[in-house]
Amino acid sequence: MADEGRTRSPAGDRVWRTACELFSREGIRSVGVAEIAETSGVGKPSLYRNFGSKDDLAVAYVRAQAVEGLESFDVARKAFPGDPMAQLRHVIARVATEMGTPGYRGCVIANTAIEFPDRAHPVRVAVDELKAEYLRRLTELVSQLPVRDPGELAYALQMLMEGASATAQFFTTERSRAALTETTDRLIDSYLSAEG
Repeated sequence: MADEGRTRSPAGDRVWRTACELFSREGIRSVGVAEIAETSGVGKPSLYRNFGSKDDLAVAYVRAQAVEGLESFDVARKAFPGDPMAQLRHVIARVATEMGTPGYRGCVIANTAIEFPDRAHPVRVAVDELKAEYLRRLTELVSQLPVRDPGELAYALQMLMEGASATAQFFTTERSRAALTETTDRLIDSYLSAEG
């Protein structure tokens, strides 16, 4: 996992790998600086030199977790040039596929929002910015389709993807995947037919 090309010392790399593993397994709030330092074998001063604070480390982690989702729009554009419907289906399929990966416990960004309800906290600010950027890219893609109200359609599609990710945690992944694919197809069709 990268964190925006930050240059770190070897000790900083150990801190980064350890923090990513602990945050993923235990959540951000439940992991303290002492645990990261002890597990990585790196002293707290080195952690602070490389990351500034636990909050800065957590923000870097959240941003790194969002990279693949945000880049999926560029991947889709390159895979299906000039075909925004195929691009959109590719983006949705990536979410459906991600739900079946080993150890998947829901969207890391959404889970972090639950951990940090205070919208002024720097980690929550990063979460909100990342979700808004995803919606912006989704809206930009949907706007290329012959649909009414692309902004509302994009919002509804993002809501469906978020919901599928959540329900996969307490129902089956297969059921949530199938529902996501079927429901997004129906929703897109309803906006397309309304245009006609």
